Amino acid sequence: MRPGCQGAGTLVTANSEMVRQRFPRLARILDVLSRDPGIRTDLVEEIQARIRKGEYLTEEKLNLAIHRLLKEILGS
Repeated sequence: MRPGCQGAGTLVTANSEMVRQRFPRLARILDVLSRDPGIRTDLVEEIQARIRKGEYLTEEKLNLAIHRLLKEILGS
């Protein structure tokens, strides 16, 4: 596993048994994600900090998201 990475399964809390019982489809998805060692927790934390500071959303990112959404809606 790369430094600063952890499997998604480590992000699941002690409530995971409750998730398995009440939401079996979600549990299966979490199982698959837990096998992926590629989550860059350092990058996730950096982006979360930028979002909290209001520095993450830029006009360029917003325009790109709108363009992609319209493309998906219009099927182009």
